[in-house]
Amino acid sequence: MRNRPRHALVAGFGAAVVIAGSVLLPTAAAERRPAAAQIEAPVPELDWAACGAQQCAEAEVPLDYDEPDGATTTIAMTKFPATDAAGKVGTLFLNLGGPGAKAVGDPTFALSVRSLGPEVRAKFDIVGIDPRGVGGSTPVTCAPAPGQEPVARPATMIPETPAEVKAQLAFDDYLRASCDKTAGPILDHMSIADVARDMDLVRQAVGDEKLTYYGLSYGSLLGQTYAGLFPDRVRALALDGVVDPVASTTGREGDDRPVGVRMGRPEAMERALATVLAHCDKAGILRCPLAGKAMQRWQRVHDSLAEKPLALGPLTIDGRSFRGLYTVNAFQVDHMGGYPIPTIELLAAATKLIEVLRFGISDPAAGPGQLKVPGQSAIDLSAPRSVLEERLAGLLTEIRKAASDRAPQPAPAPADEDVAAGQAGMFGALCTDSVNPGDPAAWAQAAEDTKAKAPRFGPLMVWVFSPCAGWPGSSADAYRGPFGTSLDTPPLIIGNSLDAATPIGGAHAAKDLLPGSRLVTLDAWGHTAIGKSGCVTKHVESYLLRQQLPGGDQRCATDYTLFGLRN
Repeated sequence: MRNRPRHALVAGFGAAVVIAGSVLLPTAAAERRPAAAQIEAPVPELDWAACGAQQCAEAEVPLDYDEPDGATTTIAMTKFPATDAAGKVGTLFLNLGGPGAKAVGDPTFALSVRSLGPEVRAKFDIVGIDPRGVGGSTPVTCAPAPGQEPVARPATMIPETPAEVKAQLAFDDYLRASCDKTAGPILDHMSIADVARDMDLVRQAVGDEKLTYYGLSYGSLLGQTYAGLFPDRVRALALDGVVDPVASTTGREGDDRPVGVRMGRPEAMERALATVLAHCDKAGILRCPLAGKAMQRWQRVHDSLAEKPLALGPLTIDGRSFRGLYTVNAFQVDHMGGYPIPTIELLAAATKLIEVLRFGISDPAAGPGQLKVPGQSAIDLSAPRSVLEERLAGLLTEIRKAASDRAPQPAPAPADEDVAAGQAGMFGALCTDSVNPGDPAAWAQAAEDTKAKAPRFGPLMVWVFSPCAGWPGSSADAYRGPFGTSLDTPPLIIGNSLDAATPIGGAHAAKDLLPGSRLVTLDAWGHTAIGKSGCVTKHVESYLLRQQLPGGDQRCATDYTLFGLRN
């Protein structure tokens, strides 16, 4: 692939630039620069063709919206046609977030479409677009940097020792160098604002005068960005699992921490774990296998694995994978999209099995000799160790599979072809959209600092985004505010009260910024509210179909219980 030309990082409309770890805020002149989104670009013609149970199409859109008649890039999209074509209202654009979550051929996207409810499916064509650089769109990959000694991907996801931190920073340097030298020109045009401009062209191509949109997770930032760029082109804007637009882009004044910390994710995950385990204690030992000082029991299991990892055939689990992989994934995908996989309860059962394997069943809080597992046969805790290990491996595999199937995942790529392991699309968007410290040492310090308030999960939420330190892609066309957009129909904002991936504070921040908006709060754990509550679905249907907001903010309950109890 031809090396992309170097671009100077300059402050554009609403942009900020990171130089040597310091944050330079936009100048007044930069704020007055016209948005590139307002430049007229050729509207593509869409040739929809059958692809499975839905339809698919591709479109050529400008690579650089500052040069709308110049080079193009291809974006792929899928459509679930309205089931009541005669009564169709228009097109609903659905984005699952990520960033970089694809739509074409993705089972999670199809699941989310079904979760919107029959009325919405009847009256709207539902369209999902693979964001530029992702999925069926022209892909962005980061091949190994030519002429540089390869650097191995670290074995651990949470570096703790000085040697592990050094290895992580060395790999981040190699990943950025690989992307810089091999990704091509698209690396400078991957911001969420570019995706919003693409979506506006597709809106015109399908013949809708204004946009009807449902954005989940990072897709909520896409919706807020579109509203900022095209406020007069919005019909309805529903935002679910809402990202705080200021925290996720520039950060508020004086807050120059890495983006994952600014968004409050470390504290949110700590709070989610603590409240689930308190809920477990309330439910009692007959309903939750960890009841009776559940937090202490989870921590004891974690500490045991940290001291001595547990081998389960080809699978080995240590303290870091227990908290950073299985616990986080279980909380993220629990009942996602309304699909009845209770991953939090599966995690509780897995934790109990590890406890028995490590400490026996004579523990005072051991409870009944039969471990009930949702959707599976009960486990006899007095069974031979080999049987318990086999069942434990099955539970852990189910949690990982649920995360792989239902959370937006980057497309896999062989390590020798893509240093970013399929995540170049995610980093290309996130690192372009957000202002971050440029000095890698600042990330190591931030990881250390998070331990005060979030000792279990803070460092993970820092290191997962560490390639953003000095990311090579240009942010000249990124949109970083203002986000206080006044719309003809104010947005509907939806959030889980104990969402660990997009803390409920993001929904409150968006509501404060968006005049006239309404907030529907779902009292639940897990990520996003779609498909989890008939109460939420009712409000979404009324809003998307008739542009009717509730008279005030609302609270909803889930259609299911956790450990047999409501939150």
